[in-house]
Amino acid sequence: MASLVGYGDDWGYDEGEWGRRNWLPALLFAAVAYVSAVGLIVSLPAGKPGPVQPQEKPQEVTFREMVVKPPEPPPVVQPVPPAPAPVVPKRLKVRQVEAPPPPKPLVAPREMPSAPPREADPSEDKGVAVAGDPALGGDPAGLEGGVAGVTGQNIQPIALPENADPPRPLASNRPPTYPSEARAEGKTGTVVLKVVITAAGTVADVEVLRGEEPFVSAAVRAVREWKYQPATYRGKPIAVYRIIQIPFKLQA
Repeated sequence: MASLVGYGDDWGYDEGEWGRRNWLPALLFAAVAYVSAVGLIVSLPAGKPGPVQPQEKPQEVTFREMVVKPPEPPPVVQPVPPAPAPVVPKRLKVRQVEAPPPPKPLVAPREMPSAPPREADPSEDKGVAVAGDPALGGDPAGLEGGVAGVTGQNIQPIALPENADPPRPLASNRPPTYPSEARAEGKTGTVVLKVVITAAGTVADVEVLRGEEPFVSAAVRAVREWKYQPATYRGKPIAVYRIIQIPFKLQA
């Protein structure tokens, strides 16, 4: 700081003395500041500054309760049923059965009635079947299935014996004509006839066992014209009784 020097009443500024007094502290302060700056520079680490480590974020930890399921029970094994005891078939006794005789050929177009009217049957007087013609006499009687023979001096037709060959109709036989009035009215019916087939193969003594008009007349008219291969017994033609059933049905 400059000092003022008074000379009398005048005050003057003494620059030399002030400079000497104030430069020393300033120089000392500058030296201390220089040394401090050098020390600070020396204390710094050399090289590039290291990378800044990022801060790790805290991890969230969640605790879960693990439920352990009990083990499943083992499957129930069904016991295998025991195999059934083998069935031993019984031995059957083999019986020798005679072969049945061949069926008798059917005579078309007849069918046997289920229950024809019963009538006098002279066949109860059993005898030997003989060939003959019913025109020689006697009252024809007897249903198929019986056995007839000679009655007195008259030779009668017989029912077909068991071992005889039945009569066979010829292919030329024409069926009865359906009555036009019955066809127009839609009527149906069945006629049952008992006839004698002679040893010559013709039809004789037609008798109506069951039926209604106009079917009876149509059936009798047709049957009288039929021809047969006569029945044979022991190689000879014979006259026999036959039951003929003729149905009259309209075709749908």
